[in-house]
Amino acid sequence: MSTDFPGQPPSSDETTPDPATNRPRLRVDGWLVFGTLLFLGSAAVWTWVGAPKAAPAWPVTVPLALAGAVIIGARLAIQVSAERASAERLTRHHADRLATVLRIAARLASSFDRGAILQTIVTETRRVLGVDATSIRILEGDRLELVAWSGMSDEVAARLPAITSTEGRFGVVLRTGQPWIRHRVDPTEPGAGYERYRGVLEFAADIVVPLTLHEKVIGVLTAVSDRPRDWTASDVEFLIALAGHAAIALENADLVARTRQRVAELEVLRAASARLSRENTLESVGRAIVEETRRIIDYHNARVYLVEPPDDIVPIAFEGRVGAYDQVDLALLRTKLGVGLTGWVALTGTPLVVPDANADPRAATIPGTDDVDESMLVVPMRYDERTIGVITVSKLGLGQFDEEDLRLLSILADHAATAVETVRLLERTGRLARDLQRIVDMSRDLARSLEPRAVADAMARHLAGAAEMEGCVISSWDRQRNRLITFGVYPPNREVSAEFSLAAYPETRRVLREQVVSQIRVDDPGADPAEVALLRREGWQSLVMLPLLARGETIGLVELEATGSVVLDAPTLELVTAMASEAAMALENAQLYADARRLADRDPLTDAYNHRAFHQRLGEEILRAGRSRRPLGLLMLDLDGFKLVNDTLGHPFGDRVLAWVATVVRGTLRASDVLARYGGDEFAVILPDADRVAAERTADRITTALAERPFVSEGGPVPVGVSIGIATYPADGRTGAELIAAADAALYARKRARTENRAERRRVGRKAAVG
Repeated sequence: MSTDFPGQPPSSDETTPDPATNRPRLRVDGWLVFGTLLFLGSAAVWTWVGAPKAAPAWPVTVPLALAGAVIIGARLAIQVSAERASAERLTRHHADRLATVLRIAARLASSFDRGAILQTIVTETRRVLGVDATSIRILEGDRLELVAWSGMSDEVAARLPAITSTEGRFGVVLRTGQPWIRHRVDPTEPGAGYERYRGVLEFAADIVVPLTLHEKVIGVLTAVSDRPRDWTASDVEFLIALAGHAAIALENADLVARTRQRVAELEVLRAASARLSRENTLESVGRAIVEETRRIIDYHNARVYLVEPPDDIVPIAFEGRVGAYDQVDLALLRTKLGVGLTGWVALTGTPLVVPDANADPRAATIPGTDDVDESMLVVPMRYDERTIGVITVSKLGLGQFDEEDLRLLSILADHAATAVETVRLLERTGRLARDLQRIVDMSRDLARSLEPRAVADAMARHLAGAAEMEGCVISSWDRQRNRLITFGVYPPNREVSAEFSLAAYPETRRVLREQVVSQIRVDDPGADPAEVALLRREGWQSLVMLPLLARGETIGLVELEATGSVVLDAPTLELVTAMASEAAMALENAQLYADARRLADRDPLTDAYNHRAFHQRLGEEILRAGRSRRPLGLLMLDLDGFKLVNDTLGHPFGDRVLAWVATVVRGTLRASDVLARYGGDEFAVILPDADRVAAERTADRITTALAERPFVSEGGPVPVGVSIGIATYPADGRTGAELIAAADAALYARKRARTENRAERRRVGRKAAVG
């Protein structure tokens, strides 16, 4: 017997039904043979006797012929009736099978549950065909995965051999798209793969039909029998028809599942987008990204990076869910453009699915972590054709992510990029508003005074606040003497030299002359050693120097100081530079006003405040001390023996001594202290925020400085002594007159004590000489 199915070998069994027609073959019928012989015998007698002798033959030939014809006709009628009955039975059988297929198809079409569909197929196939076991395998990559079975236990199903897409009879079905049919299985048939079932599932007949969808085989449906079985054409047609409906039902179920999944994913993405749009900081956006990513992709580790020009890639969020990824220092995750998979994606803007991170030559191991088998998804966050960040997702194991994961993460990355840029825009807008407010506040404060030191103090306070640094010094530049003259400081109670020589500080001179900004850190090996040494002595770690510019000319210097290692970013530098430029004009105006007032307020010989200006400043400082409830010190200075200097060396020489004394005293004072020439050889010093201990300390510095540095003239050194009286507010007085009187009383008490001591020493000396 031959067949139209390439998977079925020819058969020589003439007693089996024809699988193509399901009708039995014509067998040898004895009565039909007997009738035929009678008819042929009568014809032979008729021919042998001949026509002339026909009359005697009639009695024999006619009955023989009639008997044969009757027998033949009766047997043929019986055969036709049998054939008609068989055809009717076959028609009813086909109708029943068709109705069964339609009922099963209706059941399949009514469900979108993939598992239920698969189970219905194998169960109904087994029931309709009356076989012992059925199974379905679906093509997954290069493997035929067993997904449903009937007529065997789960334990047996679990032991069935794994099958590849090119293996044995299944490979033949997948390759040809035609059924594989065996009425009697030969376990030794080469290439069929029957030997792999030995000891697991024993069967004697099998049939395998393809599950075909859009002319593509997506799997196979298998039926097996414990005994040899003659598979009929109806069996084959039923399986093929059912397999076709099954493939369509599975496709519909997959489409519905994918649709539902897409709807769920879109809902998750919509919720993620809504959440991202509500975040108002980059850190909260990064946290939202890693948390929302977990809702659509199963990962062990997720990281969010932002690209910061020129080539830095900085992490803003991290999430670890297993031991190997639990905690990682964000500083270790920093990288550069082009370095590692994250850097490569940031540089190229191309998303990656990496089945084996260790095998990818672009990968780089995070310092302090071990090499482990892991898969990665790396997706750029792009905004306005620019890569502004990267989302990196990792999972232990190989091949853990697919293109669908990449698609979902790419969609989320687009929403994330928009959220990041929105936050940045809000931050820039907010920062601009804050910066403008800072400038407005500073301008308002600067407009309240035309006194240079008050203006400079306000400048220092506002600039330190804008830069978020602890200290600030505002100085004017004395080009002729190559010195900085301190005007303003922050915080206000710090002690800073009134003047500062630039001879040993080339970096400061460069800032002033080249009008550039310089940032210095003590931990920077390339920093100016002189500046670093000064910072260390004063307890600072960082210094930012900006020139003060007015009408294009450098008029002074801004020094911003911090106790930590600080480097100002570009926006902050722009702000403080703009504020310094705005303040420089106010400072110059105040300086011009101060120069005009200097002619009226300053003593032309010593450049100290004159008597009138001293009383005015003292009254102002008393009011300020009263409002702030801060102490105030007053020193009254009188040079010892100065009349003798004038009488001996002349008044011009005495004037030189007075100017020198003013210079020495000014060098011992803070920038906020006020030096005045009270009259003749008397000076006064107003000490804001100074109690008695601080005032005494200042008096000691003045006394020591004059004692250690005698005035040097053409005739040699001339020692200059000083007596100092101290008074403090409010302990010694609450008005200027009261403080001056108290300081004078202390001064002359000290002079009397010193005169009495000298007289006593002379008396003792004369008595010793006489004795």
